[in-house]
Amino acid sequence: MARSDKGLSRTRSSIALTLEGDRYLLIDASPDLRRQLEDVGIYPRGVEGGGGVRRNLIGSILLTHGHGDHCVGLFEFSTGKCFNIPVYGPPDLLGYLFGDGEEAGFFGSLGRLGEDYLDPIPLGEDEPLELLGGLTVRGFDVPHTERRGGVYTPSRTYAYEVEYRGRRLIYAPDLGGLTGELQSRLDGLDLLILDGTFWWDDELSRVSGIPKTSYELGHIPIADSMEVLDGIGVGRVIYTHINHTNPILSPGGSCTSILRGRGLEVAYDGMVIEL
Repeated sequence: MARSDKGLSRTRSSIALTLEGDRYLLIDASPDLRRQLEDVGIYPRGVEGGGGVRRNLIGSILLTHGHGDHCVGLFEFSTGKCFNIPVYGPPDLLGYLFGDGEEAGFFGSLGRLGEDYLDPIPLGEDEPLELLGGLTVRGFDVPHTERRGGVYTPSRTYAYEVEYRGRRLIYAPDLGGLTGELQSRLDGLDLLILDGTFWWDDELSRVSGIPKTSYELGHIPIADSMEVLDGIGVGRVIYTHINHTNPILSPGGSCTSILRGRGLEVAYDGMVIEL
């Protein structure tokens, strides 16, 4: 339906944060990144009197985990004059993408990403980052990616908590469950943007006959997360990372009505949120 009605279509999830509108913090780099950035006017600008020199508006990048829909868009930074943009993420993720310092790894070598254009910086859990001249950012572990033999495949997953002048948001687009640790961060939170991939745990079986559940794929279904969130003091809740099978993509459907009745929202391309 979304292919025939473009108003229903969504690109893959990533967000950009800014304080003054002149520099941006990007969280995740989806395969749709170029289109997303150009649609909202975030692209290198010419410097007045600079003789063709361009100024990059992306000040830094945070990555949540190593699935392709969250990091493949990094290749967009392999051309132009966007040199040495800091890229932060879980240490195992950056090792997976960029190598160990001796061997560059595929992403490190792709178009000299790791040599000229991006500067991968491992981020410890709950290590505070000061970005954009005022934002405090912390990454913390959340359940999503598989763990085999004690090792995450392809990497562990971070959600990010961002604070500015007492206002806080958490971005968790891929989330296997609302753990007690995560819930402890939610009280008094101004904005939670979280995983809305599936509505039901058995959605793929219902819609496509695929015998995989939401939880098996590392996603808490909306039908469960909205019950956990009920009564927790979060100012605003927005679901993102919506799968094409999810009934909330039908504007007049019953699931959409349930969300609206609870004051919950669904993200859309070009959405602007002010805190």
